[in-house]
Amino acid sequence: MLSYTPPRRPAPEAGGRSRRVDIHRAWTTAEIFATIEAMIAAWEHTLPANRDARIVVKPNLNNDLVALTGNCVDLRVLEGLFAALRRRGYTDLTVADGSNVGVARRGIDSFKRLRVAAVAARHDVRVVDLNTDEGRQVVLHEDAHPAIARTVLDADFLISVPKIKTHCEAGMSCAMKNWVGIAVGQDKRHMHYDLGRNIVALNEVVMPDLVLVDGLVGMEGNGPGDGDPFRFGHLLISDDAFLNDLVVSRLIGLPWADVPYLVHAFEAGHLSEGLWADIVEKVPVVRPIKRAPPRSRLAELSEARALTWLKLAVRPLVEKPIVAETAYKLKIIQDVYSREDDTLRVASRRVEACGDCRRCEDFCPTGLPLEQIGKTMTAPDCVQCLYCWWVCPKEAIVLTGEKHAMARQIDRYKGEIERY
Repeated sequence: MLSYTPPRRPAPEAGGRSRRVDIHRAWTTAEIFATIEAMIAAWEHTLPANRDARIVVKPNLNNDLVALTGNCVDLRVLEGLFAALRRRGYTDLTVADGSNVGVARRGIDSFKRLRVAAVAARHDVRVVDLNTDEGRQVVLHEDAHPAIARTVLDADFLISVPKIKTHCEAGMSCAMKNWVGIAVGQDKRHMHYDLGRNIVALNEVVMPDLVLVDGLVGMEGNGPGDGDPFRFGHLLISDDAFLNDLVVSRLIGLPWADVPYLVHAFEAGHLSEGLWADIVEKVPVVRPIKRAPPRSRLAELSEARALTWLKLAVRPLVEKPIVAETAYKLKIIQDVYSREDDTLRVASRRVEACGDCRRCEDFCPTGLPLEQIGKTMTAPDCVQCLYCWWVCPKEAIVLTGEKHAMARQIDRYKGEIERY
């Protein structure tokens, strides 16, 4: 474990922020569970004294891509976190997020598709879609006035659980960018009126009390929705989203000047050149990330505020599958959605095909041993996340059902995920 603390840091007052970042290695399910338990134990002093406090966990559920693509939070991280909080006696737990505007507009249930709801049910954790939550408006930059979800504003303690990935507009997505998901529904578009400044402003208005970063599988290149997954194998924890993201930019070899919201965080005084110099000295680059490519001119025009009327007018046409596919090929959009949920389920495991491979065991979010994978297939022991099938290189896991919404990501990512 590597722990980074800024120099000349004032001692935190009672209940104040420690302003440090702890960096841990983890990869398998067993390692993840043990690491999260150790992390929460080390930061237990920051948790609410009242065991009935309203704790809201806000993961990154950007869209409906399985977590092993690097797009959204790994179920193993949520499982480990929920279990650690329940062991400490916390009674009021909620997992809440508002996926991107495309998901919201189509009424897609990301919690169901990503099997987050199934993991939450194992621990009696309430599920709230922030896209349909009540909200309160806040005023940001360039006349942005998004409604922020009441579930977040009314919480006693907020835990942000972001991913590490590139972002075609923001440069990087981690804790600060993850906070865009607390804006209700289509109000997320307000954030893009001045994305970098508004990310900083939103983190000033509502701050997470704790940040637990899922850096197991990241996404690089054309993120956040069409990039390439890569094995990173780290978990981080902090109580300062600004410092956390600056440290993460160092870990992935991405200069902070290439991340617009970090630039504005420097301008606002949350970060400094001296702090960056100290991080460079003390924190190594773990793996340089492949940056997001420049956005096409058509993609930029599609998001222009002045053309919103045109975008709304042609929306019925864009919803047609052939038009969406064309827009994807022209790099105007990253995401192509199906409204039809997959019905894929694990039917069995061909034991004779496994040999000495135990990769499915290493990735099972509920910690099933190899002997039970493909045999125990009902909740709460199995959440039908299909992680065992995604990582299996030997076609040992037998599925039943229809792919539907999962067809595109299987074609795009299955081979890459098998090579982890």
